[in-house]
Amino acid sequence: MMGVNLHHVARGIITALHPDEECELYQAEGQKNIKGVAKAKYRPPQTVMASVQPLDSQALNHLERMGDTKASLQAFLYSDLDLPVAGVHRAKLRAGDFLKRYDGSWWLITTVMEDWSWDGWANVGITQQLTPPDFSKSDWWDEDVYGGQ
Repeated sequence: MMGVNLHHVARGIITALHPDEECELYQAEGQKNIKGVAKAKYRPPQTVMASVQPLDSQALNHLERMGDTKASLQAFLYSDLDLPVAGVHRAKLRAGDFLKRYDGSWWLITTVMEDWSWDGWANVGITQQLTPPDFSKSDWWDEDVYGGQ
């Protein structure tokens, strides 16, 4: 790492006022072709700590969702350089990653607003989903264990 990691410096102050929450991160890792239909595949869920916050007006303008503050939020979370968190990345055949929050709600990572994965974190835009994602084509999926998500 070169320079000062300001995220690391600020984390103590931020979490004293707004504690991180434990979430499950489901990262897209490509697609599986099932009879000519591409289905997203995901890595097994991993526990991550995230600071979920409302979007400011500038970020809402960026996402072109001017008045939408309940269904769109931002999250500051730890991100691995080997497979950084991502929104939809069609060139790499990755569907967007998902966060499952403590209350059971599902959030699609729609955009990466700041990618500091080389320092271990990212700021992402997330949009609430009304139904859980379909993980059934992922190698780790077991209908007996996860069937009723």
